[in-house]
Amino acid sequence: MEIAYKEAKSILTPQQHGFLAAGPYPFTHALSAYTGCGFGQTTCGLYCYAQFLPNWAMSGFAAPWGQAVQVKTNAPELLEKKLKNMPEAKRQRLRIFMSSTTDPYQPIERTQQVTHGCLEVFARYPDLDLLVVQTRSPLAERDLPLLRQIPYAWLSITIETDDQHHLKSLKGGPPLTKRWSLVRAASAEGVPTQITVSPCLPYTDVATFGTRLINSGAQRLIVDTVVDGDGADGERTARSPFAQTSEDWATTTHAHQLHRYLQQQTTGTSLVIGWSNPGFCGIPPRFSQESGVPLLQTAQHPC
Repeated sequence: MEIAYKEAKSILTPQQHGFLAAGPYPFTHALSAYTGCGFGQTTCGLYCYAQFLPNWAMSGFAAPWGQAVQVKTNAPELLEKKLKNMPEAKRQRLRIFMSSTTDPYQPIERTQQVTHGCLEVFARYPDLDLLVVQTRSPLAERDLPLLRQIPYAWLSITIETDDQHHLKSLKGGPPLTKRWSLVRAASAEGVPTQITVSPCLPYTDVATFGTRLINSGAQRLIVDTVVDGDGADGERTARSPFAQTSEDWATTTHAHQLHRYLQQQTTGTSLVIGWSNPGFCGIPPRFSQESGVPLLQTAQHPC
């Protein structure tokens, strides 16, 4: 793994268009503590759209996606400065996705702890609207006590299939058993948790996978596909290694089947079932965007 260290000029990236800026409750910013991703040589690296973005193309690495990572060493300091200088009313409108272009808990985070440092900053500012930490890494369990201290934080865990054999037949990834364990641990810790079946890969059986998702302890379940969720209606995925690996990559029938099953089995419950963009951008605000007054939320609203 090629590693570079860089002092970034900014850390919160405004989301003015695209996947995260759409939907019922869009995100205002994304935060990436790293450029590149150590999981890029696993299954998610086959379809990850971040490998096509300018920040990776301009990173200066000769190594292919997944074999190089740039560490934003000053990310916590930049975040602290940004939040400290921001009026409270503006902080209350911040809805941050961490991260859209890299996994905040990729292997290098174990030693670099840049994500951990950013979470320590967020814990000092209880008045933001939303922070979603998106990962597939069991390493996130390390920070559950810290996430519990952030009243607006959600841990979002990717479990794209329940079929470990199928995952391994592609390029593998963090073991599914450890990801399920992470969901249970987060739920037990009291951290708001969602599972993103994103993208939905072939699974063992809709009832088996669906039931396990429903009983996982997560409060929200989001199903997505490489067609609906790559930000370009599948165009990015069409030129990715995933399209070359899987002839039926654009088939979304199994994802829709799972989504319908989850909806049918959870009718009348508080479990939220979401689809693609409306699901990712479906967590209601904590504050009134007009008055800044906290909203009473007895349950998350379905997407």
